[in-house]
Amino acid sequence: MLLLLAITPASALASSNLTTYSIVHISDTQNLVSFPGTYDYTFSYLDSIKERYNISAIIITGDLVNTWNDKKEWDTYFHAVHETSIPVYLIAGNHDTNDGQSYQYYTQYTGNAKNSYMTSFENFDFVGINYVAGSLKPQEFAVLRKTLLNSPENFTIIATHYYMDQVGTLSRLGTDIDRQLIVKPTIVLSGHIHAEFLRDRMIGQYPVIEDLTNYQEGIPGGSSSENVSAGTFYTVITRDGQVEKISSKTIWISPRQSFDSERVLYDVSGPSAEMTGCNSTSGTCNVSIIPTAVSVSIWDSIWEFLKGLFRFS
Repeated sequence: MLLLLAITPASALASSNLTTYSIVHISDTQNLVSFPGTYDYTFSYLDSIKERYNISAIIITGDLVNTWNDKKEWDTYFHAVHETSIPVYLIAGNHDTNDGQSYQYYTQYTGNAKNSYMTSFENFDFVGINYVAGSLKPQEFAVLRKTLLNSPENFTIIATHYYMDQVGTLSRLGTDIDRQLIVKPTIVLSGHIHAEFLRDRMIGQYPVIEDLTNYQEGIPGGSSSENVSAGTFYTVITRDGQVEKISSKTIWISPRQSFDSERVLYDVSGPSAEMTGCNSTSGTCNVSIIPTAVSVSIWDSIWEFLKGLFRFS
């Protein structure tokens, strides 16, 4: 009976403080500089649904324009991105920087520099890595890794331009990201390759969602028109500041406005602590891993309760 009394308060530790918000990932929008109305609408439409879906961020993984030094194209992008008040996080693609050789116009129109950077929003660390032909220098990875390890957030989003191809084969940078920066559950967002590919898998002890989003060649299996806008729409559920569930679906912005079916990618409330039902093509893995920080916190609270109950010294 004493054991039951000791465990019962632990159930009260589960909080009902749930928060739901959304994140939109788009990439390789460079063809829309030829369709400025669609470029504008991409951001004005997302702005029009931001309250309904509580959209916290738009993340663009490069190639904002086709020609890195074409001022007219940059003006078109600049006008479009100011059609929304949603925070926009972005990195440079090869088209934006003359294959990584010049950041003059990219910096002028975005305010971002050449260097990789790290910030945070909502419950995520955010790492932005610009396009590179090969990979980052070891010291750059070391700084990013140390910062991630010292961060209190339990989830990371890494945005870069070229991470993997259409069948999931990693680039050199992608391989180094996996080796150096996966220090907690992570979402890796990318573009560059003309394809759409989503999977989730374990890297070491951490679940990783890998997302290649690129609709510059039109609708898969449908129209090949370049006048298309679409992306990947993430819904995030948190409990007491910890990411509890992530699901995704394709969001079609133009010429139609709709969502495809939703897929659960990460769920700590699942029945198992292992990745189950993983399909690397469709990305329908159910990752059920309890974040270490949450687990430790719960057992610490139980121990404190027992110490008070039995007056342990």
